[in-house]
Amino acid sequence: MAQISTYATTSTPTVDDKLIGTDVENENLTRNFLISDILALSSNVNSFAATNVLYAFSTVDQEPDGLDNPLQVTFGAAQNDSTDPVMIDALGNITFNQVGVYLFNGFGNIERQGSSGGVSVLLFRALIDGVQAGVVKGFELNTTGVMIPYEVTTVITIDTVGTVLTWEILRDSSGVNQGGMYIHTTSSSWDNVPSAQVQIFKLT
Repeated sequence: MAQISTYATTSTPTVDDKLIGTDVENENLTRNFLISDILALSSNVNSFAATNVLYAFSTVDQEPDGLDNPLQVTFGAAQNDSTDPVMIDALGNITFNQVGVYLFNGFGNIERQGSSGGVSVLLFRALIDGVQAGVVKGFELNTTGVMIPYEVTTVITIDTVGTVLTWEILRDSSGVNQGGMYIHTTSSSWDNVPSAQVQIFKLT
């Protein structure tokens, strides 16, 4: 019997072709496996389902009160309750009621309104149970009339029921007392831009 490495090769395999492999569950017997079955197995292993468990947005301007004074970001009215995987209150506290892996997408509409003197330094951070999670992020705005969409998407693993996620913004005293998250009223038939928005999916 010739060595497998000396067999002819083909550049156009089909799903009905076979590969030689070892059946570990059956005493390591040598078996033929259909390429179609291998592809199906790979699809099952690498696939996941995502269920939308929260969607909320704010239609009010969110401006920190003075310099170095954090403001907790809100996302509109309270939604869901303790029977849902995730709930949110009117203060912006996002509470996870089930352990698991979640996909978080958040958006803030960053603007500077008021005077144009100096540079505004606007900072953002996330907190898990009141403790900063990840790094602080920031913007410098030296003029009015600029709208910046800030969006973050990340996977969050929740190991403890009752974990609370919040977001804060801050006007840093290294800059002037201007800037925040604002709604933007459109003149077209499109919806207005919210000041903040959050969408969370539960992965299974």
